[in-house]
Amino acid sequence: MGQILVLPFSVIILALTWASFVPQIQYVWQTKDTRGISSAYLLFNLLCITQHVFFHSLDVANIWALSKLDPPPVSVSPLDWLNIAQLSGVWILSNIFFALCLYYSHLHPPTNHRLRILLILSIYAFFLLFTLVPLILDLTTDVFCPPSHPHNCLLPERDIVPFLRGVQCFYLLPVTTVILPILGFYKQAQLQRRRRRQQQRRQQQQQHEQTITPTSTSDLNLLLARPRLFQTVIFALSAILWVFRLPPGQQQSHDPPLADPSQPAPLPRPWLPLFMDWWVFIGYLIVDDAIFAIGQGVLGYLGLRKAAAVAPAEARSQRDDDDDDAERRPLLVASEEHSIYRSES
Repeated sequence: MGQILVLPFSVIILALTWASFVPQIQYVWQTKDTRGISSAYLLFNLLCITQHVFFHSLDVANIWALSKLDPPPVSVSPLDWLNIAQLSGVWILSNIFFALCLYYSHLHPPTNHRLRILLILSIYAFFLLFTLVPLILDLTTDVFCPPSHPHNCLLPERDIVPFLRGVQCFYLLPVTTVILPILGFYKQAQLQRRRRRQQQRRQQQQQHEQTITPTSTSDLNLLLARPRLFQTVIFALSAILWVFRLPPGQQQSHDPPLADPSQPAPLPRPWLPLFMDWWVFIGYLIVDDAIFAIGQGVLGYLGLRKAAAVAPAEARSQRDDDDDDAERRPLLVASEEHSIYRSES
């Protein structure tokens, strides 16, 4: 797929990706109630997108540094800027949602609320110290330049950030971009199912006691059900489009071309180096967007199931209220007639 076709689709996906976070932020801002939102779900997804921004920003920064050479071996393409814009926008919006959920959680705190908030913020701050903080220092200062070239050195000459990237590629990337997001969605789904069972038991108890109280319509997971399903569609399309949005230089084969057709073909590369190249340059983005799409779809489905269970209880409560009004209406009419008769007398 040529860049002429990829660019407009990428702009559309970028706008829809940003827009998909707005309803979630809006609902939290309006309801100021984050009960039912797992802290692990918030933190692990934020760590994942932070890892995305670190890796892709460093790749684009390296390409930008190499493009200043004469002659430039590679240059930054418009798709690179779109990639950075999408990832940075998702990171900013995820941070806003994360901050709002933590801030409003104090209105309905659990027993260990302060300790939990402190632990979450400490983990996130520690993760930033090894990802975005050194990257920003590397891009804006000369603190990581080698002693032989202490000022205005090129980015490839600086060792600390490429070293961090290499370590994270082999040891941290599978954890932060696969294991933690899946665990976060599992904890969120587990919390939603537990709250749904608690609500069902409460409704059964109220029916037994003949006092039915309607469920509050401000339940955040009910409000977020459809926005999450919308994100499922958008991030599934984004996962497919990532294959074509990466720069062509990152999709080229590493096998050298044959100088002479009469020479035998080179042996195929082992699968592990091929898989690592695919994973580092494109695989983690595709897999993570697919995981996020599936996870949000499951959470949205659970939210719709809860909404379907709540609707009959609310309808039954409304019918009971109407029946009570119908029973009280003749008594009120009789009372009014009696008072009119006494006043006329």
